[in-house]
Amino acid sequence: MGIFLGCRDLSICFYNHSNKILSDITLSINKGEKVLILGPSGSGKSTLISALAGIIPEHIEAEVSGEVFLRSNAGVMFQDPDSQFCMLRVDEEIAFSLENRSIPQGEMDSMIADLMDKVGLKVNKRTQIELLSGGMKQRLALACLLALEPEVLFFDEPTAQLDPAGRKEIFDLLKQISKMTNQTMVFVEHVLDGCIEWMDRVIMLNESGTIIADGKPEEILLNYNHEMAEAGIWRPKIFPYNWMDVVENDAHPLSIKLSKMIETEPQVRINRDVLIRIENVEIGYSMKTILKDININIHKGEWVSIVGANGSGKSTLLKSLIRLESIKRGKISFQNKDLKKWKDRELYEQAGFVFQNPELQFLTDTVFDEIAFGGWQRNWTEKQINTKTIQLLQEFGLQIYRNVHPFTLSLGQKRRLSVATMLLFDQPLLLLDEPTFGQDEKTAHELINRLKKIQEQGTTIVMVTHDMDIVDTYSDQVILLNKGRVSYQGTPYGLFSKLDIVSETKIIPPLHYQLMYARKERVIV
Repeated sequence: MGIFLGCRDLSICFYNHSNKILSDITLSINKGEKVLILGPSGSGKSTLISALAGIIPEHIEAEVSGEVFLRSNAGVMFQDPDSQFCMLRVDEEIAFSLENRSIPQGEMDSMIADLMDKVGLKVNKRTQIELLSGGMKQRLALACLLALEPEVLFFDEPTAQLDPAGRKEIFDLLKQISKMTNQTMVFVEHVLDGCIEWMDRVIMLNESGTIIADGKPEEILLNYNHEMAEAGIWRPKIFPYNWMDVVENDAHPLSIKLSKMIETEPQVRINRDVLIRIENVEIGYSMKTILKDININIHKGEWVSIVGANGSGKSTLLKSLIRLESIKRGKISFQNKDLKKWKDRELYEQAGFVFQNPELQFLTDTVFDEIAFGGWQRNWTEKQINTKTIQLLQEFGLQIYRNVHPFTLSLGQKRRLSVATMLLFDQPLLLLDEPTFGQDEKTAHELINRLKKIQEQGTTIVMVTHDMDIVDTYSDQVILLNKGRVSYQGTPYGLFSKLDIVSETKIIPPLHYQLMYARKERVIV
């Protein structure tokens, strides 16, 4: 019997890279298998599934050697669903997939309704795609893929841009579909909780693009824990344990670990010098209001986390602090001066911004030049520029890519570069939109520790994030947005200890708080 899906001695090198992305990969995937591919950022995970899906080299040019065993009909869901859509409305997008199968128009309406029901897309079929939330867009993307009746489904971090609640919904949906259809599925994921539990198999790559482990999830976690830690691969927070065993058994290893983390509210030192003052601010577009009645003080040297569900206005608020989004009403002051009165050059010398999509801030043709660009703009000497740029390249693990184009980097590498470009200067304010998005565990921790150091040196950090462990560990202040308003402003402990707010806003708090709730411990705040 031939190989259903796989490759033999597969190596891939992109034409603008000197090193191979993948080296001598041999694997075989059986029909109906659920396979998870793990590896550090830049290890070639996305490149591997692109090759198995036939995207490389048919649509993305690369030097490929070895054999690839493809299926004639495969579907791929990418990190950004918007990149897959070509129509304006939900029904039109699904119909486009059906047209590719030559389905008669008279049969489409019932099939569209069935597909929307299967993926839980509970909206009017004539809804404009741009009005859907991130989670709903992923459901639509999945409906379009299922409409093609693919033999294999590939998922390249399908939940990367979703909040934790949305991520859980998509994983639950995919698990349900896999049971109903026995669909062959191949995943690349950084966040494993909700996914690894129902995988048949885990394949692990190292940073050189070579397979170092292949087996059942439990076996990989047990036998390759050290290698996963060294490679910076995120490990699940609960699996292979059973959560109820943790809750009911005080002697359980995870229960003991989490119990030590439950503490009384810490004393927080606040610098009373206000850096940013937001007064009665309303933000929106045309007749639509995104946020209103926003009143926030951000103090010098604070670490402030902005949290909330997808579409709650987190990025919009962050951008308004540096005039990338205008406000409809109210006032924002920065360093006791109306934000509107700052000249652009002066403002951007005092504040740096890291976009959620790093490509939006790239301006040059090499990684080195991207970091050095700001120094040239400020007429630094070549010695100053070289010294600081090389230092940042080393700190962010980008030195071997110094001469490559920023757009050819992996997503995680692009993210690191985008942060590095903002650390060339000692600005009093740094604004970051999901800085750990797409990062492996090791790189994410290094990045956060780097930010902590510059905060300790006096820089104010304002960060949008979905990572509640980062919020809990590092934040002096957390701002929760819900339904266009600030639902909570205070310490992380104060937020995560309020079960009513957590439940209403669908925040998934760190595990030690979940343990506290599960044991029905009452904490008076």
